Amino acid sequence: MSGRRRYSNDRDGTKRQKLESKNARFHSNNQPNKQTNDKSASSVRLGAVSSSEAGVSSQASSEGKGGLNVEIHPLLRATVPTPALPKNHNPLSQNVRKWFDPFAINPYLKQTDSSVPQHKPRQLVFNPKGRYIAQGDALREKIALEQQHKKELEEKKARGLAPDESLGEQLYKPEHPPSLEWWDKPFVLDRDYSQIEDSTRLNLNDEEQPVSIYIQHPVFIPPPWEKLNPEAKPMYLTKKERKRIRKNERSEKHKDKQDRIKLGLDAPPPPKVKLSNLMNILTNEAIKDPTAIEMRVRQEVEERLQNHLATNEARKLTKEQRHEKIQEQREKDLSKGYFTSVYRVDNLSNPQHFFKVNKNAQQLDLVGICLRNPKFNLIVVEGGHKSIKFFNKLLTKRIKWTENVVPKHSNESTQELQDLSANKCYLVWEGQVKELSFQKWSVMYSRDEYEAFDVLNRFRIENYWREALVVEN
Repeated sequence: MSGRRRYSNDRDGTKRQKLESKNARFHSNNQPNKQTNDKSASSVRLGAVSSSEAGVSSQASSEGKGGLNVEIHPLLRATVPTPALPKNHNPLSQNVRKWFDPFAINPYLKQTDSSVPQHKPRQLVFNPKGRYIAQGDALREKIALEQQHKKELEEKKARGLAPDESLGEQLYKPEHPPSLEWWDKPFVLDRDYSQIEDSTRLNLNDEEQPVSIYIQHPVFIPPPWEKLNPEAKPMYLTKKERKRIRKNERSEKHKDKQDRIKLGLDAPPPPKVKLSNLMNILTNEAIKDPTAIEMRVRQEVEERLQNHLATNEARKLTKEQRHEKIQEQREKDLSKGYFTSVYRVDNLSNPQHFFKVNKNAQQLDLVGICLRNPKFNLIVVEGGHKSIKFFNKLLTKRIKWTENVVPKHSNESTQELQDLSANKCYLVWEGQVKELSFQKWSVMYSRDEYEAFDVLNRFRIENYWREALVVEN
């Protein structure tokens, strides 16, 4: 038995030496820095101690037990038993430790701040009288100021003075006025207005830019878009509304006249006596001398009639004034635009028809041409809208083109009249043009279609002849 024990001890010693050399080689191959080397050395020492303890324990176990006697690796064993701590254990508490080093737990935190602050007791203090009333007054004043500011901002927005926040105008920085305006630089010798009171620092007698008492007023240029704006049309009133307006105007004039008579500014009018109310107004005088009263009343009635006729005659326009008024109306109508209409008349042999066409065109101040041709007659008129409208009604409605009469200057009373039952007047075209093609009204004659085309070609309206050729179809 002693020989077996000795062999076991030798074998344990050999194993312990092999384990120590193995741990030394392992730690020597894994040394990245000095700290790692220190740790490796300590681990080697720890392994050696553990191995020695393991040898002793294995020897004891081998003495008490038999078997293969296989040892456990020392790293798998707990070197120091872990003591059990109570649940309410707090290592930061002063009762547990007599000393406390906050940097031992975390060197990067100030552990003195981790202590819980103690609650300080407060005294019982009552609110002073009027405290919440003052707070309410201040709140109401603040709301009133906000409403006033909001109202002022809305007024500025309505007048276009407030900055547009959608465009970011509130961020614009206002420019400070310059120290010297550009229009004052030729007359002020300094760079600012500090010496403006000193007349020696001003240049007012320069020959190129003298200062005088005259003021240059710019020429007023009317805005160009006003010419293009349409004229405002008056509101249409019904017959009943126009009658009411006239009645109100007459009543106002009559009331004004009565007030002036009451104030003594005007003399009262004489009584309006007629034969029908003679006895009611002049009762006593009519009974005394009815014949004289009747003669006087008749004379007053005649005077009133003559005054009325004289007033109408004075208000009537003279022949020149009527002509000027008509001319102004036609010029006003012509200023609204140039209108034209083209007519085709199959036969214009009736002198009455030709006279009406020619005379009305002259009286309406129309310009154009009446081209007479054996094939058909072409009438082109240009002018204002009202004149063209009147001339159109004359040719299309008023004149009876199927009638025919004998000319007055003809000597043959038994002359056969031409049959005009198929005679018609066609409206070829009407509309508004940019400018007038004629300067006056004239009547021209042509023998054939080629001459008529040449005449119209001079006025650049030859297309009217082509349209008149196909208007019947």
